[in-house]
Amino acid sequence: MIRFRRISCLGVLLLTVSLSGCGGDGTEAYVQTSESARAALEASLTAWKNGEPHGTIKSGDTEIDVFDARWRDGEKIDSFSIGEELPGDPHKEFRVTLRLTGALEDEECTYKVMGIDPILVFRSEDYDTATGM
Repeated sequence: MIRFRRISCLGVLLLTVSLSGCGGDGTEAYVQTSESARAALEASLTAWKNGEPHGTIKSGDTEIDVFDARWRDGEKIDSFSIGEELPGDPHKEFRVTLRLTGALEDEECTYKVMGIDPILVFRSEDYDTATGM
């Protein structure tokens, strides 16, 4: 039941973000700058590395909702490095190198950052699963 509620909340958040371009200030009003998106991603990955629970974290006055199935399922990371910002999507995407605890090699993945308050941080694979892509 809790998992269903979490997925339902995720669906509502995604719908809100996707409809944010309808009227008003347009999508630009809901897109982070590169610097603030990178800072939100760094705060999220630092929280994971420090052993904080998966979910909502605070960074200054802003809440960051993190969606990463591996973190949620209890995996831990030893290190991370945020690389280049990827072009394309109006929302910010970054290439990230992670070292999961117990892994022999680093792993490359992509994270998406969207929204303003709260800021939403998704591992791309989890975003694709949540949106049915």
